[in-house]
Order: sequence, then structure tokens, then C-alpha cells
Amino acid sequence: MLRIPNNELIHQLENFKTAKLGETVVMKCLTRSIWSGRVWQKLGTNRSLQHLASTVNRFEKRVLTRYSIQTSPNETTLMIMHMTAEDVGTYYCGILNSFNVSFGSGTVLELEGESKPMQSVLQSPDYIKVQPGDSVTLNCSFNTSHCPQDHTSVTWVKSSASEMISWNNINKIVCDINTNTEESGCVHNMTLSNITSSADGTYLCVVTACGHTQLGTGTKIQVHGGDLSDLSPTVIVLTALTVVFCVAVLVLVRLVYSYRKNQHKGTGHIHITNT
Repeated sequence: MLRIPNNELIHQLENFKTAKLGETVVMKCLTRSIWSGRVWQKLGTNRSLQHLASTVNRFEKRVLTRYSIQTSPNETTLMIMHMTAEDVGTYYCGILNSFNVSFGSGTVLELEGESKPMQSVLQSPDYIKVQPGDSVTLNCSFNTSHCPQDHTSVTWVKSSASEMISWNNINKIVCDINTNTEESGCVHNMTLSNITSSADGTYLCVVTACGHTQLGTGTKIQVHGGDLSDLSPTVIVLTALTVVFCVAVLVLVRLVYSYRKNQHKGTGHIHITNT
């Protein structure tokens, strides 16, 4: 049995849906309000809002051609007959009451194989070398198409030889929407502060937009400082030669001191006394 999440008044079961031309499309919506009026509206690619179907009560229905609506105490189903290119858009299920309409989060409908809600996820920089105590900001940018921002989430995943860690939606996603193309250019940043050696690893930005998930290009962080393996071969050789030279000087000083001390002991003064 389908159940609506506790924190929602209206729950649309699918965030993203695809269909082929000519197919029948079915979208379901769960509600907490029993036998209140129901409504389905579509936000088209041209940003225009279109009323598709509504029920004032369990018997009276107002539906446009090619659409049908079925209702039960806690569920509403919208059907679109013979999918066309004009049906692409975002569909919102709503509850009618005396003063206003409450809507769900929406279902994005696309033609199957025609487009994806997201094309690529880019990260910058590719590589960062830092010292303990530093702070660094990782950048993740991506474009979405016909996908509302509230249907988009970002997770950062750190992969290293010893562990895998993830951070979910730690900062807000900032998007710039092109109203002509319905595309959004989005950016998400994550800042790591007071870095320690455990920050070593590759960080991936994982973006999910309307049910479609894509990985970023990755950012590798290397922490250096205090570890011999972080030094260049030249520095290591020079350091080793310096140590050897210092030891040799100390040994030489010790030998000279011992030699002079022994020589001083072997040399005596002879006193002749006449009687």
C-alpha cells in the first residue's frame, strides 16, 4: 500500500517521467485531504500554466480532451492519452479548498530518448595541493533542462584508499534560469576548513536532477607538510648530504681533540737537580 510521507500534504510519486510518442502516460498523486477538490495543472516549456483537470467533489469532473482523472479518498490519477511533443512540461497535483490551492512538488514529463535533464557535471579545480590547517573550496557546476531546482540535489563523495565519506546538500544550489530555453546553469560549492592529513583523496560531486544522476569530473586533494614523502628528491638528497657532512665534522673534531689530548699526556718535563 502506498503511503504519503509524514511531512507532506501532497505527494507526487514520480519526480521525473519519460514516455514515447503515442503512449498513454499515468501520473499518481497521494493526498492527506479526503474528498477535497483535486486539480492537475501543467507548466509548459514556454512557462505558461495550463489547467488540465479538476474535481470539485467525487462526482463532478472538469477535464480537457485527451486527459482523464480518477480520484479516491487519498489518491488522484491523471492520464494523458496519445503522448505528443506538446505534452512535455511539469505537472502539478493540487488540493482545492475554500480559499486557495496547495500543490505538490511536480512531475517532469519528457519524451523518451529526446533529452536528459542534465548533460554534464564539471568540477574545478582538478587538483589541489594544500598544507595542514589550510581551507579550500571545491566547485561543482552543471546545467539542467526542464527540471525544477527543488528536484535537484547534490552529494559530495570522498574516495580514498582507506575510506569513503559523503556529504548531502550542505550548501544551497545557486541556479541562473534562462526563461527562453528552460535551461538552468547551477553551481554548488563545498568548503573544507582546517584541513588535516585525512583530507587526502578524490572528491566527486554527485548531482541528481529529476531522477537522473551523474558524477562530476573529480577533484584530487593532496595534503603535504611534515611528511618526508611530500619532499622533492633534490631536497631529500641535499638534506641527507648535510646530515652526513655534519656527522663527519663532529667525528673529525672528536679525533683531533683525542689526538691532542694523548699527545699532551705523552710529553713530560725533566728536572735535573745538582747535589
